[in-house]
Amino acid sequence: MYEDSYSLLKNATFDFFDLYIEDSLNRTIESKNRQIENVNFSTEKGIGIRAVKGFSTLFASTNDLSEKTVFEKTKFICDIQNPKKGVNIVETPQMSIYSYNGYPVDLDKSKEIIDTINDTAYKNPNIVQASITYSDKLKQIAIINESGNLVQEKRIYTLLYIELVGKHDDILQTVRKPLSAMGGFEFLEGINFERLTQEMVEKVEELIKSPRLEPAVMSVVLDASAGGTMIHEAVGHGLEADLVFESMSVYKNKLGSRVANEKITVVDDACVEKARGSFVYDDEGTHGMRKMLIKNGILNDYMFDKMYAKANSRLSNGSARRQSYAYVPIPRMSNTYILPGNDSKEAIIDSIEYGLLVKKMGGGQVNPVTGDFVFEVSEGYLLEKGKIKHMVRGATLIGNGPKILQDIDMIGDDFGSEVGTCGKSSQGVPVTDGEPTLRIPKIMVGG
Repeated sequence: MYEDSYSLLKNATFDFFDLYIEDSLNRTIESKNRQIENVNFSTEKGIGIRAVKGFSTLFASTNDLSEKTVFEKTKFICDIQNPKKGVNIVETPQMSIYSYNGYPVDLDKSKEIIDTINDTAYKNPNIVQASITYSDKLKQIAIINESGNLVQEKRIYTLLYIELVGKHDDILQTVRKPLSAMGGFEFLEGINFERLTQEMVEKVEELIKSPRLEPAVMSVVLDASAGGTMIHEAVGHGLEADLVFESMSVYKNKLGSRVANEKITVVDDACVEKARGSFVYDDEGTHGMRKMLIKNGILNDYMFDKMYAKANSRLSNGSARRQSYAYVPIPRMSNTYILPGNDSKEAIIDSIEYGLLVKKMGGGQVNPVTGDFVFEVSEGYLLEKGKIKHMVRGATLIGNGPKILQDIDMIGDDFGSEVGTCGKSSQGVPVTDGEPTLRIPKIMVGG
């Protein structure tokens, strides 16, 4: 497979290179207001050709997989002298898209789920909109790199995303639920969607009738059900090697230093069975692995691809990821977790005199250079004297990631996770984030 192109690259003076071949099928059904608004099939089939020397990257991609075209693009890359630092894109491809108006037999079950969710949601007069997206993706990749090895992997992703909007008087509130795994439709088959939707409806009802929280500095309990949004956004990106060594991370030059409470251990693990962010090989052909990023409060490692690993006289730890063959790989998270501790959730809540229990996080903003962040709280409850009182709306968490890691002083023995698609450098990759219940003694809570 592409022996002539491989020989050209091998005989050049590059530090490393890869041919990344992809053949993917994506299927999506979108429903809104009880109507099926979109049924779409799309394919991504092509090859990315990348060569790296120092911090210079030459890259070309095409959806023409013929030996002749691939050789021509490879030769053009090899003939370029003294490429500038950064990514030099030789050519980008066109993605093939095929639309299909109708339902194939194997999508009937997803349509049944969508109908169940709609029927349950719209029984409640406060629900003004239900949006449901079902998608699945079969991604088959093959990577030939400078080692001469051919690695191949098949990845199957399945996603169901539910969003309910409720209205009471002039107040609109939204509850969201993403469900996803590395695997096929079978992971959805054991879920009672009528019960799940009813629970979401009840949360919307409670939320639209709940009071706003008065802004104040207070204690916050991050419930395990909140997933790892905080660790992903406020900490994880700052441990990706490209941001670290381009001086865009507060964690630069901190290896071996205490960056968190000694109770905190953070891992990024690409090997979690069926987790959305898992893979056997990263997108440079390096085996996926478990990285101990922070161990007992000490910064232990960053997430490296080959380029930044070579610049630091070490090997990649399998953290290079790309959205598709049309993109270059960059250091990314996979499944990023704070590991459980020894405190019970009950003891953590009981310790709060006055504060906020966060069960679901919303969107937010983070400055990776300083670690400063603002996060929305999509589901929060007032805590008083160790008791959960009632839901509140409109809360935000305002703080600094490195400081919060130092301040967290109770770590639950439970664990919860959330799935998502992480965006960086105009690329999206599937991820999972998780954490136990955590106590933050003091943080600014906006209202």
